[in-house]
Amino acid sequence: MIPEIIFHKGDNSRPLAVFVHGMGMNMKAWTDPEKAKILGGRYPLRILLYGNNALITPFEDLKDLGFSLLAWTQSRPVGPMETAVKELGDVLQEHRAYTGNGVIFICHSRGGLITRKYLEDPLGPPRGLITLATPHLGTSMARWPVFISPLTSLVYQLSKGLSRREIDTAFQRILGFLSSSGLRELLPGSDFFSTLRDTKQEGARYISVGGTNPDLAKPVLPGLPDLLAKVVPGRLIPEEMREGLGDGLVTAASARLPYADEHRDFPVNHAAILFDRAVRDFIVESALGMQE
Repeated sequence: MIPEIIFHKGDNSRPLAVFVHGMGMNMKAWTDPEKAKILGGRYPLRILLYGNNALITPFEDLKDLGFSLLAWTQSRPVGPMETAVKELGDVLQEHRAYTGNGVIFICHSRGGLITRKYLEDPLGPPRGLITLATPHLGTSMARWPVFISPLTSLVYQLSKGLSRREIDTAFQRILGFLSSSGLRELLPGSDFFSTLRDTKQEGARYISVGGTNPDLAKPVLPGLPDLLAKVVPGRLIPEEMREGLGDGLVTAASARLPYADEHRDFPVNHAAILFDRAVRDFIVESALGMQE
């Protein structure tokens, strides 16, 4: 059973915009980010962001422009992608009456891979696909427990305002996430990537966006890239965590859709890419172009 679905009916002349969330998250990352939680629902999404600005996503931007909108919460957000692929097909079938002017998919992180797999055999050809920080070439995240575990003692010394118990809980949740079966599918060379057979479809436009700011923890902890540099030899630090090369979880190179008509990188981390004004403007411009 799908936990949550939200549908907003817009102008009949617009395509349907379908929003697909990333791993370990839910649809609120798009529809109500102030209430969105990460790591099993324990921590607010905002802990990965800078400043206290209002969190506005492309969901609201396209709503204001009259698009019909559809989003859902995956029943197994850290489970195998095949479950989410089936759910995407189910929610689109349920709202097929609103797809007459085509569908534009807007996807964050793993959501882009879920959509690419769905598009191997879709209900109908898409108008377009926009992926944000999607690991199209995979990510080495599933190998990260070896890097994350040594950081605990440093965090005890450097953190302020967090108890030892809170730090332990946070790290255990992070390690659990990094050990999940769903994340192993994202390793380069996994069975998922070896069987991915989507192709560019005539008449559709494909856009990808990557991030180059790897610092995901600065708002609550000293910068994670700096911490890694204290305990891991520089040559061993994953590209995902290197300034200018990754967004903290996905490299900018991996975020490039292999058959993209256009790709852009922005100086944001893996979470901020959902809210950054420049990224949102680019998504709106791209979505408007896809309806023509």
